Amino acid sequence: MFRKVSAAVWIAVAVLLGASTLQAQQRNYTTRIVGNHADEVLGVFVNDDNTMVATCSLDETIKLWSLPDGKIIRTLTGHTAQVNNLSFSGDDKNLASASNDRTIRIWDIATGAQKQVLRGHTAEVIGVYYSPVAGSNVVASTSFDKTVKLWDADLGIEIKTLRGHSMQTNNVAYSYDGKYIASCSDDRTIVIWSADFAKKEPLMTLRGHLAPVLSVLYSFDSKYLASCDQNGVIKIWSMPSGELVRTINAHTELVQDVSFAEDNTLVSASLDKTVKMWNIETGENLLTQDVGVEVWSIDLTSNAEIIILGCADGSVRFMVAQNNQSGRGNNRGGR
Repeated sequence: MFRKVSAAVWIAVAVLLGASTLQAQQRNYTTRIVGNHADEVLGVFVNDDNTMVATCSLDETIKLWSLPDGKIIRTLTGHTAQVNNLSFSGDDKNLASASNDRTIRIWDIATGAQKQVLRGHTAEVIGVYYSPVAGSNVVASTSFDKTVKLWDADLGIEIKTLRGHSMQTNNVAYSYDGKYIASCSDDRTIVIWSADFAKKEPLMTLRGHLAPVLSVLYSFDSKYLASCDQNGVIKIWSMPSGELVRTINAHTELVQDVSFAEDNTLVSASLDKTVKMWNIETGENLLTQDVGVEVWSIDLTSNAEIIILGCADGSVRFMVAQNNQSGRGNNRGGR
């Protein structure tokens, strides 16, 4: 029922909203280049301890950088085509990478040695994600062959293949409670799967995007799933119900990547050269920063003190917060 609100109340609301926006904008970031790949940077992933970030590139290499200083640790080589995505294992000891050479490779972080080459996809491998369950060696991958595959990364064998998309699959993510897997596709859908090896049929298919869905990611508490698409639109879904909570017309160009802070703030980056921060419960834009370069990939430390950008000019850039009023924790990586 419509209820008339007094002018005094509206003024109070406006003051509160203005104060909230002002407080959000007081969180300022400065951006610096910490290093470069020889070509476009397609993937970024922060480890669980917020001590390292991995980047991958069209130049076929992977680089490891220290946090917070951004010093190069080592470069990993072995892929024979562009490397599209990365994922640290939950214990930060291993790294999985996905490539156009149709392989997933497993790397030892301490030595940089290649431990496994996982073969089985029949087209480019686009997404890769380690199960976050403690001690798990399971890796999920997505490919232009329209499938999702699960692998035993220690043994180097395929566990099962999931089929449910009608077009190429673009990315994949586990929920942090380890119960679910989400995949997204050019078919404009997100498919939710059980992480139970005995189950192969989709649990549900989420529809609502009007363009190819390029990436998906669960929040740390596994209560939300964010998805982003080729039109620059972000959708927030309540999980595990799959209810659409919010649609955000976030960017004017495609959004290839999004990342959560542990307080469920969402950060997005786009080929429109901006980085934006969102309150997913209200849809409020908390930050818009023009970084002057197209951004393919993004991740952040769990407290959002450092946002790492993988850029189209080959640069790896750190956006560093200049003040901290949020009181966020610092015990988990951004993905």
